[in-house]
Amino acid sequence: QPMHALGLFVAQLNNLENNPETRHLANRIEAAVTALQGLLDALLDVSRLDAGVVTPNLSNIPVNHLLERIEMTFGPDATERELRFRVMRSHLVAYSDPVLLERILINLVANALRYTERGGIVVGCRRRGEQIRIEVWDTGVGIAEQHQEAIFQEFYQVDNPERARHKGLGLGLSIAGRLARLLGGRIEVRSILGKCSVFAV
Repeated sequence: QPMHALGLFVAQLNNLENNPETRHLANRIEAAVTALQGLLDALLDVSRLDAGVVTPNLSNIPVNHLLERIEMTFGPDATERELRFRVMRSHLVAYSDPVLLERILINLVANALRYTERGGIVVGCRRRGEQIRIEVWDTGVGIAEQHQEAIFQEFYQVDNPERARHKGLGLGLSIAGRLARLLGGRIEVRSILGKCSVFAV
């Protein structure tokens, strides 16, 4: 509630007639509020997972519906940054928790976008026997082999000693990994430093 109220105050401040300096300050406050809200949401997710109160609600999920939602969420941002964003259509149906599975994909795609400066991202799925493997490919900076397990630890970030906000919080992959385990799966990563990465659940 306090965070919501603070967001409303910032919006009200932006609607007032003010000089460029005040507007600049309001924009910086808004960015800080957004970052703080993201941190609180992520910490609450971690707390709920630690407490064991998150329980999967399994059902049949048309994978294409899930991929379309991912495309609607991230496509405009990719276009704005002049990145290609492609979703491979699928007729497959997964048996999982739709909310938790979407949250995993949101974290994986957000991470791919954050570390991709040129080229693009492809999201699709493959059938593996009785299982479905959903993959997120990117042409980003890549991850050295010695970091590929550690990136799933809380607050672990490669090459972000200054803890710059635009590089995330170091919680997204940790949460995604936990959710995948909760659903009886895992997240796999393959990456070539300086070229590309693929995350799969």
